[in-house]
Amino acid sequence: MPSRLIQSHLDTIDTHLNQVSRCLLDPGSGDLVQASADLQAAVIAMSRLPPLSVLDRQATSPLKLRMRQTMAAFDACREALMRRSFLTESSLGTLIPATRNPTYAPAAGRFTRQPYGSAGRQSGEFQVVSA
Repeated sequence: MPSRLIQSHLDTIDTHLNQVSRCLLDPGSGDLVQASADLQAAVIAMSRLPPLSVLDRQATSPLKLRMRQTMAAFDACREALMRRSFLTESSLGTLIPATRNPTYAPAAGRFTRQPYGSAGRQSGEFQVVSA
């Protein structure tokens, strides 16, 4: 009985996970936000089931294998989402330079006292430049 309930929840999660993966691979295939919200709702519904540690003794090996495959699909989807996030941020930095974050040190003159090792650190020694 609990195995069937878990199977039905896994079917729902797999359906939504495939939809999210499709939206990540092809942005024109659907709304990523809606697909992610549907996936989140399905996962929350499954989390309301009795703890899986109690069902662990009762779970059959095909069910355990299916759960591992679903978790692997979550990992792949998470990785694709991180890649897309990076591409979006780097594209935004290209289009609007003010949104770029400095990687190592802030730009010179950003703070009254520059942190150690930053570009343009003033020592006060060369305050006047003459030609």
